[in-house]
Amino acid sequence: MRILIIGDTHAQDDIFLRVLSKERGSDALRSGDGANISDALRFGNGANAFDVLLHTGDFEGSEMVYRELSGTPFYYVAGNNDFFTEAPFERVIELESCRIYMTHGHRYNVFETNEGILREAARRHAQIAVYGHSHYPVAEVKRGILLLNPGSLAWPRQEGRRPSYIVLELIGGKIDSCEIRYLDPEM
Repeated sequence: MRILIIGDTHAQDDIFLRVLSKERGSDALRSGDGANISDALRFGNGANAFDVLLHTGDFEGSEMVYRELSGTPFYYVAGNNDFFTEAPFERVIELESCRIYMTHGHRYNVFETNEGILREAARRHAQIAVYGHSHYPVAEVKRGILLLNPGSLAWPRQEGRRPSYIVLELIGGKIDSCEIRYLDPEM
């Protein structure tokens, strides 16, 4: 199962289109070329297809855009800038018998530490904790839990400030691969 993890998009939907274009290997798909975007950008085709989309919050009203464009199961949590959503602030999902704890992170002081998220993920018996808020990408294992923060597609804060996201692969409920990926600056 191939999972795309994004976050902190702050209604910058055109950057999500760039991620889809890059991951699908198509330069023809751009937001301004008049193509039928919802048909052309479905994840379900090709070698780089995704099975699931996860969003760590701060989508600012664009959750239905991501649901429509992905054409796959879409799980998301609300962030501190998601004022008019009914999305939960945290949730646990199970994919291929792997438990994933999701939260935005703003309630856990993620700029200072990941300890609160680690404790909550352990309390919920999760193997993976997915969060956002800091706009810094993270992929590390602590105390047996894989911590994943895709960074930000809209306003990255890490050195180089390149928009980032994560591609996670599960096989039989086990983590097969996990990679932080970056977009090049727009020309």
